[in-house]
Amino acid sequence: MTSKNAKSDSPKPLRKFSKSLIGGLSLSILLLALFARLSEDLLYNELGTFDRVVGELIRGFATPSLTRVAIILTNFGSAYIEIALMIVVGAFLFFRFKHTWETVLLTISLSGAWLLNTILKALFHRARPDIVHLVTAGGYSFPSGHAMVAASFYGVIGYILWLNLRNHSKSSWYIVVITLAFIMGIGMSRIYLGVHFASDVIAGYAAGAVWAITCIVGLKEIRYYKSNHQK
Repeated sequence: MTSKNAKSDSPKPLRKFSKSLIGGLSLSILLLALFARLSEDLLYNELGTFDRVVGELIRGFATPSLTRVAIILTNFGSAYIEIALMIVVGAFLFFRFKHTWETVLLTISLSGAWLLNTILKALFHRARPDIVHLVTAGGYSFPSGHAMVAASFYGVIGYILWLNLRNHSKSSWYIVVITLAFIMGIGMSRIYLGVHFASDVIAGYAAGAVWAITCIVGLKEIRYYKSNHQK
């Protein structure tokens, strides 16, 4: 009787992990397809109308107050703030909660996204918009580094917060909403400030989300392995 129960219960964690793996893989494929389509359109110069219409629409709401907000948001996508947050949040996770793998995940999400973005920018060599830039920006434009790293790094931070609070708070879903809104705000600020095309930001979101999913699925695999090998 006991052996039957053990046999019937043992596949459940595996099925749960398999579902998350399949879901993550499916979403990643869709995001990669989106990135590939944008890349193709970029190579064939088919993004001009889309970028112009979306850019003019977003910048049409320009006001001094909104510009200040946009600059604050875009600064959260800078390397200095992200590295500082990685150190602070990582130290809190490691020393306060002894979450070694979550700390590692946070570091990989940031460093990996920046490295991948650097490689992609070098491959596509897209110049930045030829309009007035409201903030200083150097390097190539596609894909947006701010959008890509924000999707990966802040996405992982949001996931870690949700993971640790979901069993203690009924309103943990607010974390998901706030995280997505914050990431969207960073990307849109780049278009508003004139330093990126809309397609740069969308491509950055797609690539960054794929990297975030990779990191999260990796963490889930480690957690599954540890939970099933503990005596």
